[in-house]
Amino acid sequence: MMPLDSPISSRRLPEEVPKRIAILGANGRLGKALLARFRNEHTVIPLGRETVDLAHPASIAPNLEALDFDLLILSAALTAVDHCETFEDEAYAVNAEGPREVARICAKKGAKVVYISTDFVFDGAKPDAYTEEDPVHPISVYAASKRKGEDYVMEASEENLVVRLSWLFGPGKPAFPEWIIAKACREAALTLPAEKIGCPSYAPDIAMWLDALIFGTGSVDASGVFHLCNSDPCTWQEWGQYCIDVARACGHPVRVDQIGASTMDSIETFAAKRPVNSAMSTGKFQRLTGITPRPWKEALREHLEGNPK
Repeated sequence: MMPLDSPISSRRLPEEVPKRIAILGANGRLGKALLARFRNEHTVIPLGRETVDLAHPASIAPNLEALDFDLLILSAALTAVDHCETFEDEAYAVNAEGPREVARICAKKGAKVVYISTDFVFDGAKPDAYTEEDPVHPISVYAASKRKGEDYVMEASEENLVVRLSWLFGPGKPAFPEWIIAKACREAALTLPAEKIGCPSYAPDIAMWLDALIFGTGSVDASGVFHLCNSDPCTWQEWGQYCIDVARACGHPVRVDQIGASTMDSIETFAAKRPVNSAMSTGKFQRLTGITPRPWKEALREHLEGNPK
């Protein structure tokens, strides 16, 4: 097994790159972006929970073994952090045991697996952006289950790929921008944690960058662990403020002028711990592909300006 924190790993692509792509989690925000990215040039097999349910690993093989594909992108997951804290068995079934069975089947087929993971595998104690070489230390059930999923996928084949994302937003399914804008239109005052730091990630951008990693830039196909997110870390407060600023410019009836500063500890509804700093460096991705992720503010403007009020 190749260590998850190994240096850049890549292999030369065969003459014929994979053309049949199974997307597990095709109904999710990232899954829809992946469908839009790949369906014009490849044969895409969308798989929803009704076909392959990760919560029941024993039911995966009958539905997956019959399919013909070269590559499987595993974007399905149980991402409700506080739900995972309460329902640990479900979290491990969906985020770890299910992916282990998927990776086992794919290894038998000779198919590559791309496992979508999370910035939450870090404990948040580092003052700077995390790299792939930094040690992980999950501090919640959700994070621990995703880390275990990473291990299982890479144990199945050293050619597999683990991609960690953070603060995902985009078309097809509401995320933080839609939530905070709706609140700012209803309420006259809002606060958000000013010490929580991360990197927003735009789903269509992630799909484009995954394309570069999976199918290669300069005839290179990546394996191992990579971080993908838009550039420029920010706080939750800054993230929310820019969301409502752009929404106001787009004509939304925003009532809040400035989002106030709060702390993570002030949010009483949190059952699970969150890393205070989960900003990730994309230096490894940039060195391999030559692609520099654009700033999240640019991506957010594109997203909000393209969506009707």
